[in-house]
Amino acid sequence: MLEINGGKRITGSVRTSGFKHSLVTSAAAAVAADADVVLGNCPDIVETDVLARIFTTLGGRAQFTEGTLVLNGSDIHHNVLPADLVSSIHGSLYLVPGLVARLGAVHLPASGGCSIGEGPKGRPVRHVLDVMERFGATGDVTADGGLEVRATRLTGCEIDLLDYTRNRALMSGPLYAGATKTALLTSAAAEGVTTLHHLYPKPDVVALIDVLSELGTDMTQTGPETLVIRGNGARTLRRNAHYILPPDLIEVITWICAAVTLGEGPVHITGPHLDRASAALAPEFDVLRRMGVVTDHGTDMITAYPAERPLNAVEILAASRSVFSDSQPFFALMAGHAEGSTLISEAVWEHRYGYVPGLTALGMDAVQDDYALRVDGVRTPHRAGQDLTATDLRAAAVLLLAALAVPGRTVLRNTHHLDRGYRDIVGDLQALGADVTPVSTPVGVG
Repeated sequence: MLEINGGKRITGSVRTSGFKHSLVTSAAAAVAADADVVLGNCPDIVETDVLARIFTTLGGRAQFTEGTLVLNGSDIHHNVLPADLVSSIHGSLYLVPGLVARLGAVHLPASGGCSIGEGPKGRPVRHVLDVMERFGATGDVTADGGLEVRATRLTGCEIDLLDYTRNRALMSGPLYAGATKTALLTSAAAEGVTTLHHLYPKPDVVALIDVLSELGTDMTQTGPETLVIRGNGARTLRRNAHYILPPDLIEVITWICAAVTLGEGPVHITGPHLDRASAALAPEFDVLRRMGVVTDHGTDMITAYPAERPLNAVEILAASRSVFSDSQPFFALMAGHAEGSTLISEAVWEHRYGYVPGLTALGMDAVQDDYALRVDGVRTPHRAGQDLTATDLRAAAVLLLAALAVPGRTVLRNTHHLDRGYRDIVGDLQALGADVTPVSTPVGVG
C-alpha cells in the first residue's frame, strides 16, 4: 500500500530497465536448449526472480547478477511446474513448448499475472494448447485453468497466425501475441519444416527470434511476414546465446506520462539503446505528437516535457499492430489535460479499463464500456482524500501518477502489482521530487 501526498512537481533523470515481455520469451527459449542463454539489461523485477527459481526447481541452472541473467536448461528433468511460483507470473505459460519437447509431457498449474481477458483466471491459455496440437501434441486445460500437454514427437507444420486474431482486418486480439510466441518456441524444438505467416510484430517476438537464431535455430524469412523454421528436434540447440534486452517500452511511456502530467521541468529517460524504444513505440509517439506532447530523442535518452498548454483531443486505437494495450491507461490520464473528448478504443483485451473508477474518483470525467473509453477535458485529477485499489499492474502505475497530481493525501492499495513491471517506481518518483511512501499497515483516509 502507498500513501501519496500529491501536488509536488517532478523533474530530473530516470533510468529504464530491460523489457519484461522480451525477458519472459527469451527465458522460455532456454528451456529447449542445451546451451547458455545470457540476457543483458535484465530488469530486477519479480518476473526475473520467479523465472530463475522455476529454472532451478526444474533442475536447470539460473544466475542473476548486476543486470545479467544466465539460464541453462540442459539438466532440466522435472515436468511439473511449481504452483507457488507459476501462480505469481503469466510468463510461465511460455515454458510449456520447451518442456514438452524436452520431456514429452508437462503439467502447468494456473499461471498468474494481471486479471485481464476472459480465461479462468482472467488470462486465456487454451490457444497455447491449440497451437501445439498443430505440431502433434495432445492435452487438456485443467479445471483450475492450467495445462496438461503431451507429445511423443513434435512435427513441423504451417500456421497463419491471423487465425488467432479476434479482428482479422485489424490483425488484433488477445491470443495473437501468445500464439506467435508458442508457435516459434514449438517450431524451434520440433522436427521438420514449419512455415509461419503474419507473425505478431512487436519487440518481444523480435527478441525471441533473435535468441532462437543465436541458439542455432535455422530460420529464413521468405516474405514480408513469412518465416520458415527448419527444426531438428529437442536438445539440438547447442550454441550459447547472448542478447541485450531492449528498454522496457511501457516504462518509457510511464515516464513520458509522468513528465506531461506532473512535470515542473523535463524528465530525461536514460538507458542503453533507447533509439530502439523510439522505433518500437512509433504508434505511441504518433499519438503523442498529435496530442501536442513534446519529446526529444537520442541514442541513449528520451526527454519528455510538461504540458504547458492544454493538449489536443485525439482518437486512439490500442491494437496488436498499433498502440500497446499496456500504453492506453497512460494516454487516458494524459487525455484529462486535453480540450474536448478523447476516444480510446481497445482491440486487444476486454475489461482493460480497471483503472477508470480510480480516475473518476480522483475527479476525472471518463465513461467506458468493454471496448471503448471517452475522456472529457480539460479535467485533471483534483479530488483529494481518496482510498483507491489497483486491479492490475498498469492500473497501479497510472493511479499512482494520477494521485500524485492531486494536492493532499491519497491511499493506493494492491500496489504489489508494481513489482512485476517496475524495478523501483516509488524510489524513482521520490528521486524526481514526488512525495510517496510505502506503508505496511492500514491507514485511515481523512
